[in-house]
Amino acid sequence: MEWDDYKKRIKNALDIFVFDKGILEVLKNSARKKQTIFVAGNGGSAATANHYASDFSKGANKNWKNNPSRFQAIPLSSNIEYMTAIANDLAFKEVFKQQLVNLASKDDIAIFISASGNSPNIVTAAEYAKKLEMIVIGITGFEGGKLKEIADYSAHIKSPSYEVSEDIHSIFGHFLTAYLRENS
Repeated sequence: MEWDDYKKRIKNALDIFVFDKGILEVLKNSARKKQTIFVAGNGGSAATANHYASDFSKGANKNWKNNPSRFQAIPLSSNIEYMTAIANDLAFKEVFKQQLVNLASKDDIAIFISASGNSPNIVTAAEYAKKLEMIVIGITGFEGGKLKEIADYSAHIKSPSYEVSEDIHSIFGHFLTAYLRENS
């Protein structure tokens, strides 16, 4: 593949990317409501989830240093010691759900990022989050999978490519950060 071909794929993907506008309101109001935002993904999506949490916690806040009403975001993909203990003692599909059992409350927000939308650990955590009455945001690629069906709010790029899906998910995270900083 040539660079110009890949750029064209990304530009086309941006044109067909869709998301529920309700995501903006849910996230914008989360600091005021003191809701915690949990973010998780696997592989490249784990890196994206960690990046979302970092940007929401710092970059999305106006006057961050002196702002006591900050967005509260926790990456579920970053605690490798706890994740491997859960995977070893229970099952890998439990690594995100069990963290929510410890940390999450009703009305908190869960953002799950999955190119396929069918990762067992993401689906298991999303189902638990719904049972707990959390707000579930699914960010998916491909056909959206089970996650798109479970989510209260969806952001979706219909692309069969992991690379393109993950690139668009990253761009969306930067958009959300800029939106929150400018509108909260």
